[in-house]
Amino acid sequence: MLLGLRVPFQQRTFYFVGIFWLLALTVGVYRYFGPRSKLLEPVVSYELFNNLEVDVKTKRIFTVCNPTQEIVTGDEGIPNNKQWSLKGLLVLIRHGDRGPLQHIKNISNINCGTPDNDLITSYKSYLHNLTSAGRVSWIGPGSFHGFPLLPSHEKQCQLGQLTMQGVNQLLHLGHVLKQTYKNIWPRLLNLTQYEISVYSTRYRRTFQSALAFLYGLISPETLTRIAILESQSMYFCFKDCGCQVTEKYLKLVQKDISNRLKSHPAISGLAESTGKMIFSSLATNKRHDEDPHAIKDALLTYVCHGSKLPCVSARNCIKRQNIVGIFAYTDWVSHQKWKNFNWRRLCLLRSYGLIRHIVSQMLAMFSGPYFILYSGHDHTLEHLSAALGLQNDPLLLRYGARLIFEVYHDNNEHGANGLYFRLLANGKDVTKQIDFCKNIVNVNGKASLCKIEDIVRFSHEDYFSMFNVTNIRDACFQKL
Repeated sequence: MLLGLRVPFQQRTFYFVGIFWLLALTVGVYRYFGPRSKLLEPVVSYELFNNLEVDVKTKRIFTVCNPTQEIVTGDEGIPNNKQWSLKGLLVLIRHGDRGPLQHIKNISNINCGTPDNDLITSYKSYLHNLTSAGRVSWIGPGSFHGFPLLPSHEKQCQLGQLTMQGVNQLLHLGHVLKQTYKNIWPRLLNLTQYEISVYSTRYRRTFQSALAFLYGLISPETLTRIAILESQSMYFCFKDCGCQVTEKYLKLVQKDISNRLKSHPAISGLAESTGKMIFSSLATNKRHDEDPHAIKDALLTYVCHGSKLPCVSARNCIKRQNIVGIFAYTDWVSHQKWKNFNWRRLCLLRSYGLIRHIVSQMLAMFSGPYFILYSGHDHTLEHLSAALGLQNDPLLLRYGARLIFEVYHDNNEHGANGLYFRLLANGKDVTKQIDFCKNIVNVNGKASLCKIEDIVRFSHEDYFSMFNVTNIRDACFQKL
């Protein structure tokens, strides 16, 4: 009799222990990442619901969607200061809202469109007139030949493809930045095609995002004539690609992430049950069913478009704690990952070519180009920000996110010695977070400027100090 009673008791114990650890992790992560004031501990509830509503516990989740009303200017520009002249901008963007990367249930019922507004209507008319007349350089032979200029379907979500909501995000971002910079840097309104360089990875979503962003920012006449160049890598490594040791570092990072998941069985169970309800039988990678990060990506498709969440049966649907728990856990893993030396090494190697290119463009700001755009992915911004030593911020990776390097000249100095830059992440001045910026200058008690000499020294002398070597070749051929 005793033996017969032990099994269900152990099962109940494991169940309650699992729920306890899930709650502890969720509360702990949101206490760290969430608002410091008005923090409410999430309570597990078993009510069924059709979609997620915005409240104090879910606001951060919706922020990842980056609705246009939240795309606003921040600390961009240094206004009303005669000592400093803005010479140019280097902008890195993540593409806008897209469809899921794996097949999910009920995708045909999700509306990925957005209501037309004046900016969207104007943009559609612009593209229609150009394609009808065949007067646009980026449609001709080249890397992006045959790419559609807008999403193929205005309302349907397609795997990995930009949505009209994503187009609207980038149009709005370009327009907002134009209103900010046109008074501080009037040259923006008169830039020629020779004074602008644009790079995009060879994905429809990054190409279309670049076009929408530029339409909102520069004159349509200039946009018609510019060249959009292809990056062979989502890391924009240019001439410094092919570093094979990065794959070994990546495996070490992935192993650490996998071990963390194994040490949290409650999250593993939550991910598995959620994945089974989200992914359809057409999903090509079955491991996504148990991967919290893949599940988070799939959940965004429902959450960002106000769609009903899938159910297995009338009483077995995705619940509130599924979403809150998955997002809390992935935020926590991201924070832990940025403490990992292998992750930092990986990001340094993958971003080396991009940082070298950024430095060369900064030094060329006296003669142009004066505006450089890199249209990439969340990995592009994530790896670069980690390589620069910035603090981890999962919201940096939201749809339509931006990193902006502003290059200034001190009018009291001559030549390149008077060049400085500042870095803004989604409008926040993060220059002081950069590891190698030793010569910080504060302007107006608000803006921080880093001498370009610091980033030149970093890229030429100190970049590989973590590897105990002095060049990219030796770093890439190290044995682990």
